[in-house]
Amino acid sequence: SLTEPGLSLAEPGLSLPEPGQSLTEPGQSLTEPGQSLTEPGQSLTEPGLWLAGGPEPAFDRIRPGAVQRVGGKTRISTVVTTYRPGAALLTAIRSLAAQSWTNHEILVVDDGSETGHDEVLRLAAALDPRVRVLRMPVNGGTYRARNAGLDAATGDFVTFQDSDDWSHPLRLERQVAPLLADAGLVATTSVGMRVTGELIVTRPGWERGRSYNLSSLMLRRSVALDRLGYLDPVRKGADAEYVERARAVFGRSAVRHVTGAPLALIRLSPTSLSSADTAAGWLHPARHAYLSAFQAWHADRCADRIRPRFPRRRAFAAPRSLSGDPGETRYEVVLAGDWTAGGAAATAAAGQARALAARGRTVALLHLEALARNGLANLDPAVQSLINAGTVDQIELCDDVHAEVVIVRSPAVLQFAPGTPSAVSADRVVIEVDATRRRLAADVCVAASRRLFGVEPQWSPGGPADRRTLLAGPIGAQLSPVDLPGTVDTAQWRLERPGLRSDRPVVGSRFTGGAGEWRWLADVLRDSGRMDVRMWDAVGDARSAFGPRPPRTWLVYGPDDTDLRGFLHQLDFYLHFPAEQSGRDVDPELLAALAAGCVLLVPHRYAPTFGDAATYCEVTDIERTVRQLRRTADFLEQSKRGRDFVRHRYGHERYADSVGALFAG
Repeated sequence: SLTEPGLSLAEPGLSLPEPGQSLTEPGQSLTEPGQSLTEPGQSLTEPGLWLAGGPEPAFDRIRPGAVQRVGGKTRISTVVTTYRPGAALLTAIRSLAAQSWTNHEILVVDDGSETGHDEVLRLAAALDPRVRVLRMPVNGGTYRARNAGLDAATGDFVTFQDSDDWSHPLRLERQVAPLLADAGLVATTSVGMRVTGELIVTRPGWERGRSYNLSSLMLRRSVALDRLGYLDPVRKGADAEYVERARAVFGRSAVRHVTGAPLALIRLSPTSLSSADTAAGWLHPARHAYLSAFQAWHADRCADRIRPRFPRRRAFAAPRSLSGDPGETRYEVVLAGDWTAGGAAATAAAGQARALAARGRTVALLHLEALARNGLANLDPAVQSLINAGTVDQIELCDDVHAEVVIVRSPAVLQFAPGTPSAVSADRVVIEVDATRRRLAADVCVAASRRLFGVEPQWSPGGPADRRTLLAGPIGAQLSPVDLPGTVDTAQWRLERPGLRSDRPVVGSRFTGGAGEWRWLADVLRDSGRMDVRMWDAVGDARSAFGPRPPRTWLVYGPDDTDLRGFLHQLDFYLHFPAEQSGRDVDPELLAALAAGCVLLVPHRYAPTFGDAATYCEVTDIERTVRQLRRTADFLEQSKRGRDFVRHRYGHERYADSVGALFAG
C-alpha cells in the first residue's frame, strides 16, 4: 500500500488545524503581514512564515523567515514541471530559491505550453540564478517532462515539486539528510499538508490534514536511472508507481518516509492532477486499475528475480484515460463483474475470457464492485495477469466504448452500480443469474443496465435446472435463450491425492450462510471427533454464531485467511447442502472442488446434474457416508470420477460455445 510507510499522523508536540479550519484564522496563524505560522502549538516547523501584502490569494503571499544556509559538495536538482504556467509557478520557485540547502539547481520544464506564457517563465528564471528553464516541443504530460528533467539534471540527488505547491525552506535539507547518512537508502519522501488558495485545510477523513506527498520524492539520480529506469509516461499516477518500483527493486526499507511536521503545502485546485481522483476512502476507478496493474507487474518481476526496470514499452496495462491511448472503441464481448473477488469465480472468468479471445473475439473486462468494502482490493491475480499480458483489455465506465454484448457476471454488480456517468454502450446486455438468489432486485438491475449501457437486459441461467426455476418467477419473460454455464480449468486446480489426508476424514466447504445457518450446520455435523471439520467463512458470520470459540473439532477460516486452492488442498470431502429451493446447476466452486480431487457430497436432488461424479446423501447422513468411503481405493476411484466429469463437460470452451450461441441467436 502506498500509504503504509509508518506515517504517524500525530507527532508529539505537533498541532495542526482541523479540516475546514483556516491557517489564517485568528488563533491559528497568518492574519497580518509578518505574523508567524509557527508560533508555539501552531502548524509548521521553524523558521517562521509570514504573509506579504497584496491582492493575490494567501497561498501566493507566503514568505519564509530567515534560515541558516547549508552548503556542501552534494548537489540537489529539483525538477518542476509546468503547463500553461501562471503566478502559482512563481510561488513554487520562490519557495525553492529560499531552501537552506544552497548547492541546488532548479529545473523548470515547460510541457509544451502555447505562446503567451513566456513572460511567466522569464520571471521564474529571474528569481534566482540557479533556475534553468527547459522547453518540451509538445505537450506530453508531467511525467514525460519529469523524465526530461532527470536527463538534464546535474545533481547527485533529484527531487520533484508540483508547479503550484510550496516547499518549506528545510524540505531539501531534511530529506537529503537520511540519504547522506545511509548509503543503503535510495529515496526519501516527506509529509505535505493540503490547503486551498486561502490556506484552509479541507481534507475530511485525513487526520490533521496531513498527506503522504508523493511529489516530494528525492532519489539518488544515477542509481535510480540505472536500476529503475524512467517514470511511466502516463498522464496521472506515475509517481506512485515509481515509489513502489523502487521498493520492489531495493526493498521497502530503501525508501524512507521522513515523518514529522509537514514540509510542503499542497495547493488544492480544480486543475490539479489528483483533485477529482481521490477522496477519503475512494480512488478513481482508472487510478485503481493502474495501481492493481503495476503492483502485479512488480510482484511478478520480483518473484522471477528480475528487476522491474521500466522498459521502452510498458509491460503492464494502463487505463486509456491515463495513458492517452484511445485503444479499441468496439468490442464483441465485454465481461462486467467484480474482478477483485478471489476463488473459483474470478479464476474461471479469466479462463473464459481467454477461451473467448482464442476464438478470435475481441474481449474487454469492466470492473464493477459488487459491494463497497473497507479499503481498495487489487484485481484477482489471474484476471490481472490476463490484462497485463494484453490477452484482453480492461475498460472503465468513462471510456467511449461500444460492445455487441455486455455479459454481467452477477446481478450484485448492478444492484450496487456506481452513480457516475457511463460512456459504455451495448447492443445487448445479458445478466448471469442463478436460482439461489433470494433477494434479486430485478428492477434495480434493469434500471442500472439502462443507465449504464442504454439497453434493457436479458437474464441467463447457468443450466436447465435454474432455467426451470426462473421461468416460474418474475424474470421468466426476460430470460435469454442461451444458458451460460459455469466452467473450470481442471489442470489449474488439480492436486495430487494419494488418499485421505489423515486418519480422520477432513470435510468442509466455503460457507456463505448467516449466523442461524452456522448454528444449524453445527447441530448437523455433531462434534463427535470422528471427522475433522474445516470451514471457510466467506462472509464473516461464524463469529456472530459461535463467538470466539467454534465447535471443538472445527477449524474456521476467516474471509481473508486462505484462498480457495489452499483450502481445497486440505479437504477430502467437499460439502454442498444449500436450501431446498436452490437451483441444481453447477457453480465454479463445486467444479473447482471436483477438479481438485475432493469427493463432492450433495443432496439426492443433484443426481441429474452430477451423475456418478458426486456422492449423494442427506445432511444427517454425512458422517455415515464419509465412513463408507474411507477405504483408499474407494476414495480415489470417486475422486477420479469427479475430475473426469469436469474435464469432459465443463472446460472453458463450453462457455465460449454458449457465448457464440448468443451471437447466432
